[in-house]
Amino acid sequence: MLKEIFDWSEAWAPLIPLAILIGRKNIPAYLKPIRLYIWLALLFNTGALLIWYRNVLKLPGIPIYLQSNNFLYNAHSIARLLLFSWFFILLNQRFMHRVKLVLPFLFVVLVIINFVFFEDFFDFNLLSSRLLATEAAMLLFYCLQYYIYLLIDDKGPTLKNQPGFWVVTGLSIYVAANFFIFLFYNYLLKQNLLVFAVNIWDVHNVVFIILCICIAINFSKKYEH
Repeated sequence: MLKEIFDWSEAWAPLIPLAILIGRKNIPAYLKPIRLYIWLALLFNTGALLIWYRNVLKLPGIPIYLQSNNFLYNAHSIARLLLFSWFFILLNQRFMHRVKLVLPFLFVVLVIINFVFFEDFFDFNLLSSRLLATEAAMLLFYCLQYYIYLLIDDKGPTLKNQPGFWVVTGLSIYVAANFFIFLFYNYLLKQNLLVFAVNIWDVHNVVFIILCICIAINFSKKYEH
């Protein structure tokens, strides 16, 4: 029973921050991309898990294009990078500002090149490790520059009261833990290490829960407009 609940954690974890948002009429502008991300994460992850579960049950009559959930993970990755980039830009930290503005556009260009010339967005068998790893690396850069800015800015509030601190902390844990999982996931599948690949995805699920909890903490704090 517990294993089944954990297997569905990608679908129910976004409900944690969404529960905190109930009754919150106004949130700071920099948190609005995160609110949108949580709704999209709920949508993408629930869809991906429903496809997976239908395949486990081997239900008949499933259209071919819905027999693989890889396209949903690809779409989720693109949305996550763009929305968290928007979040970091709205924090308005005057540090590497131009780089932060350029990175989302660079990412979109790389995504287009990748799926036009190298990979299939709707690949039936494999996730896009290239996409997921690139996204994780860029988000890790955003997180690191956030902390560097806090270190050199000694006039702000205490660390845990900094705008977006808990969101960035959860995101840092998520991308740091998942970078190598994303990078080598397809390699593990190609080496017939399916069981290991499936088991290591549990790490992804754990840190995704942590990300959602950290976002919920940030939503629960008194907002600083």
